[in-house]
Amino acid sequence: MEHKAAGLAVIMPAYNAGHYIEKAVRSILEQSYRDLRLIVVDDGSTDDTAQILRRIQQQDSRLRHISVPNGGPALARNRGLDAVEPGTEYVMFADADDELLPDAVEYAMAGAQGADMVFFGFTIVSPSGACRPYCEPEQLLGREGLGAAFGRLYKSNLFNQVWGKLFKAELIGSAHRFPDYRWGEDRLFIFHCLEQCRSVKILPECKYRYIMHPGESLISRFCLDKPRVCLEADTTVQRLCASLGSSPETDADCRYMFAKSIFSCMTTLFSPSCKMSPGEKAAYVRRIINEPQVRLRCRNVFGGAVPNLLCAVVRSRQVWLNMAVFRLLVLAGRISPALFTRLKHRK
Repeated sequence: MEHKAAGLAVIMPAYNAGHYIEKAVRSILEQSYRDLRLIVVDDGSTDDTAQILRRIQQQDSRLRHISVPNGGPALARNRGLDAVEPGTEYVMFADADDELLPDAVEYAMAGAQGADMVFFGFTIVSPSGACRPYCEPEQLLGREGLGAAFGRLYKSNLFNQVWGKLFKAELIGSAHRFPDYRWGEDRLFIFHCLEQCRSVKILPECKYRYIMHPGESLISRFCLDKPRVCLEADTTVQRLCASLGSSPETDADCRYMFAKSIFSCMTTLFSPSCKMSPGEKAAYVRRIINEPQVRLRCRNVFGGAVPNLLCAVVRSRQVWLNMAVFRLLVLAGRISPALFTRLKHRK
């Protein structure tokens, strides 16, 4: 019998995920939609991840387990993309510690309407069990409609992560791969795909569960290259919006999202993962606030007084003022996480 490619390939990078990968893998293999292949790329794990995958693979041949030397999630996802069979219709990504609801794939595939990209809602589950949904009303968008909706979708955090989406396999092809970054590679991949796509389908129901584990925080881990990635993402967004014919209001939304990413560069300086000395932190801040793109784009943003006040602090070019204000912002987030969340996720 001639081999037929599955309708969907799901790609999952995994690194030392032994505590939770079985639940994540089974949430995909037990989907009501059966015509799928799960490609798990073990990124040099040193725990029992590989043993767990080999055991599940013996039970379900739809699982393909690939082992690679540790290189980070971007390179692992790229290896997974290289393994997608010709003839596959859609590609989906999932993380090794998250879960899909049992009908998630069926819901997305049935609602796709042939779109190049399909976005569905997701829920962030905190260590306490509290759930925060992220979703938008159902809509099918061509290029013009995407241009009109781009700012709203960006502010809704639908472009920040690669999971919770379907990508036409022919859209990705051999041209689109993840840049080798440790932060922000998801959104860059999405923006590059959006530059080429003809239609996007938005589905409203939250079918993906992003599971936060104890010790994770809204103040994310420090990444030295994060400012460079923020600049690259904003440049890509400006080019994308120009091609979509987006409005000045959309540009204000995009400036807001860029400003938030710059604020995050500042706040992560004060996370435990940042090992810089005070002098190194000051030099890091100085480089950011003297960047012409930062001074140009961090102004007249969506969101009201607070983000615009923070933009004014950034544009002051005063290192001491920026360090003081963003340290206070971190302290405020620790004292009142709910307030910090509202400021961080304004729409």
